[in-house]
Amino acid sequence: MNKKINEPTRDGYELGYQLARFYEGSKLQPERCRTCAFRVGTYANGSPQTTMDALKCVVEGVPFNCHEESKLCAGYIALRAAAPSRGRTWWPFSDEIDSPGQVRAVGQGPIPSSQVTKKER
Repeated sequence: MNKKINEPTRDGYELGYQLARFYEGSKLQPERCRTCAFRVGTYANGSPQTTMDALKCVVEGVPFNCHEESKLCAGYIALRAAAPSRGRTWWPFSDEIDSPGQVRAVGQGPIPSSQVTKKER
């Protein structure tokens, strides 16, 4: 299967819908740009790479920038404010993948349950 990188897909829009839902449910709602990954129906909201990177940034506390302006993404700000503690994800950022299905660095896959502390479970 030959997939284009960073193109909207059905799975991307399903994840994007959830990101937008989390934003809508947050108490802090800074104004989102018109192409926000946290806004239902945008190109970025349907891209699996963008939505997974956005979610990873929120969970891990890594800054996620706006697609239009030189500032933090409003959706990222809202979700980080709602859950300020940091966690870990098992998937790599999209720029850490050489090609679809391949991870550049060894050990970037799921964290074995034997290595997860009780606090992280």
